[in-house]
Amino acid sequence: MTSNPTDEKHTPVAADGQAVTTPPVDGGNAAPPASARPAPPPDDEEGDASRKEVILYAAGNIENAIANQFFGVINLLMVVAMGISPLLIGLVMGIKTIWDGVTDPVMAYITDNTRSHWGRRRPYILVGGVGRIMFLLLVVAFFPQSERMKTNADLEAEKKAADASRSAAIVKGAGATNALAAFHPAPTGMTELAAAAGTGLVAAAEVVAASTAAPAARPKPRGNPFSTMVEGVKAFSDPAYSDQRAFIIYVLVIALIFTTLTTMMSVPYYALGIELCPSYNGRTRVVTYRAVVDKVAGLVAPWVAPFCFLLWFKTALDGLLWVAVFAVLIGVPSTVLMVMYTHERTHITVQKSGKMQLGFWKSMWYTLKNPHFLKIFALYEFIGFSNGLFTQIGTFLNIYWVMGSALKGTSLGAAVGMVAWALGFASLPLLNWACRRLQKHNTLRIAVIWMSIGCVLKWWCMTPEHPEYQFILPFFFSIGIGSVSAVLSTMMADVTDVDELYTGTRREGMFGATMAFLMKTIGSLTPVLAGAILVLSGFDPELQVQTPKTILNMRLLYSFVPGGMLLFSLFLLWRYPLTKERTAEIKAELKRRHEAAAGAATA
Repeated sequence: MTSNPTDEKHTPVAADGQAVTTPPVDGGNAAPPASARPAPPPDDEEGDASRKEVILYAAGNIENAIANQFFGVINLLMVVAMGISPLLIGLVMGIKTIWDGVTDPVMAYITDNTRSHWGRRRPYILVGGVGRIMFLLLVVAFFPQSERMKTNADLEAEKKAADASRSAAIVKGAGATNALAAFHPAPTGMTELAAAAGTGLVAAAEVVAASTAAPAARPKPRGNPFSTMVEGVKAFSDPAYSDQRAFIIYVLVIALIFTTLTTMMSVPYYALGIELCPSYNGRTRVVTYRAVVDKVAGLVAPWVAPFCFLLWFKTALDGLLWVAVFAVLIGVPSTVLMVMYTHERTHITVQKSGKMQLGFWKSMWYTLKNPHFLKIFALYEFIGFSNGLFTQIGTFLNIYWVMGSALKGTSLGAAVGMVAWALGFASLPLLNWACRRLQKHNTLRIAVIWMSIGCVLKWWCMTPEHPEYQFILPFFFSIGIGSVSAVLSTMMADVTDVDELYTGTRREGMFGATMAFLMKTIGSLTPVLAGAILVLSGFDPELQVQTPKTILNMRLLYSFVPGGMLLFSLFLLWRYPLTKERTAEIKAELKRRHEAAAGAATA
């Protein structure tokens, strides 16, 4: 059983560093009797930020949303327009991911322990946010020119030539196809099927005209950062890629600088969100406003790459430069305004010696053994696995069974995705209301059940007879997943109050960074496990028509299995201790300590 940071060797402390005798709570130990507890006040929102301040805080995330698109476009540009090996780019991204995970807890410890006139968070948000967006502008403006760079016009010409070649091959092979049709009838539209997960589409011409061609390769699960790095190191040492090494080293240096600036901004930014509105309901309001910005950015983000490859620009790099200019014009003012007009409201507790109680490793250890933190982390991962492990099966069902065509199948998925985005955006006010009226843990229970119903409905909505039934699913699944993400974030904020009750310090940054580190580490397994599940279903890309047994397995894995997993996660919410009333009691005790420390300091 996971131990509580409050037991045995650690005693709750007051703001002046002196031990207090408050009985342990919420960690599996007995809570104090009701008569001994301070009377819980109503949820006091007087200390919360104004609506204007919360909006400015949420707008500060615009820079983050824009900047995160740059490396995706740069990677695409290097592969498509410059012919750089994807293995070498995978090496860069693998190192970048690991560096990101390592620097998060370090930055959290730094920001949690900073003392300055501007506070613990805002100086780093300013330097990291403005520095990152300006750095990206310089990177794009002075990106090394190379003869390998193809123009957008050249890329479009190559595409038209390839299309013409396919059309000619189809015409050439039509006679042979018709002659064999009586003996080997082929299902309509199946020549457009995806060859493998993430490897593109099988050209219709190649399937029709080249009946003796080698069979398509079985899909390989996407690797985690470590396996990607191994393949990348092999490619880096391969003499065939010697002309690309210097360029890859340059890109790696850029990626590490970018990641460091990102960590410098993002870790204190999310910690500031917890401090902005300390009340139980106020934290939900902050998360809701931030989610609105994320939803808007999520709608714009997919169009950054198509914009860069427009024929208006000579190269995609020219298009990316305009995106960078736009990002600076929007991101820099929004970040500066947020830093200027937001205020940190959390009381800082320090020992008499002026030193924080917890060192770096001890701070991480206390975070990892906090039972409330572990419970929320388990909810994140369990619900995330229930979704991530089976998502790609829906794409393959649409392509191989429901629509029978890669183009039609992916187009249907995209249309359903847009409906899901709109519903997720529209449901945010409802989520805020539900958390206030029903409390966070009850809202989360309803969201999980709602998602589970949506999963089970996939059994009936994924059907070739009525593909339009899939538009029913976002009303359940997208609303549920959006609620889960937002509610878990605000529940994590409440854990920081319990932590202060026992450690005497505010460690919002460490909690957020440790959560991010664990999720990135364990989340890297999701693509591997998802590929393994697809193979276990019996899926075979060499078959243009999957067997009935395979389709049955895929339907079960896409509907009832994740639906059942989601319901199992409800056990983690059984008798959830951090209710609104319990949180109010904790805040009352913390307020009493802060007032006592202030009185002692002035005496």
